Amino acid sequence: MSRRGRRGYPTSILIGLDEKAAHFWTIYSESVKPSKVITRIGNDEKSTYKFHEEIVESIRAMLLEGFTGVIITSEDRTQHTPRLMEHITKHHKWLKDRATIRQLAGRASTANEVTQLIRANKIQETVQEASEEAGEKLLNLLEKALRENNVLYTIEELSAALNAERKPIVVLITEEFDVRNRRNRRFQSLMQISRNLGASMTILKPTNAASVRLSQLGGFTCVISPKP
Repeated sequence: MSRRGRRGYPTSILIGLDEKAAHFWTIYSESVKPSKVITRIGNDEKSTYKFHEEIVESIRAMLLEGFTGVIITSEDRTQHTPRLMEHITKHHKWLKDRATIRQLAGRASTANEVTQLIRANKIQETVQEASEEAGEKLLNLLEKALRENNVLYTIEELSAALNAERKPIVVLITEEFDVRNRRNRRFQSLMQISRNLGASMTILKPTNAASVRLSQLGGFTCVISPKP
């Protein structure tokens, strides 16, 4: 856990499953923060389905904030993680395309348990694995959009596209670009408008597979909906 005031940018969502609830934690580049708890009510098929649906809907909303990885953790002897993964595979295949999902053995219901995972370097390793896979997915998405000429390269182009009522889909920026524009009110306003329209914003570390390509394009790209 980091000191108060240090957060960084979003990387992954950690979900600790136990017999009573799903404990959500947000993993940023410089910190891990508690997010929310979804309580399990009953263990029958209907209540389990509802529990899993609530988890997925929470993930869906959080992905818009820029998280690219989902880490699901529970103790080995339980079936909490396999059952949730089965639900996602059966009912929400889009989630595997949208985010990189990793499974981790352990408990993450309390701050102390999360701290123990960090001290054992389990979270860091899993986040790195998820980040690398997410980078490959984002790179493929970017290259496809480039071939179809559906990419914007500047804040000014994004502003014009929004005024023309074109919908942003994914915003990708390098860590360096984020540092330079963190206090740019116009940039932050455009990002908030884009998120409100359903776009995801992802900040890439220099080590990410897509970061080198993104730097070649100026450090900022926005995959935009095709012209009508």
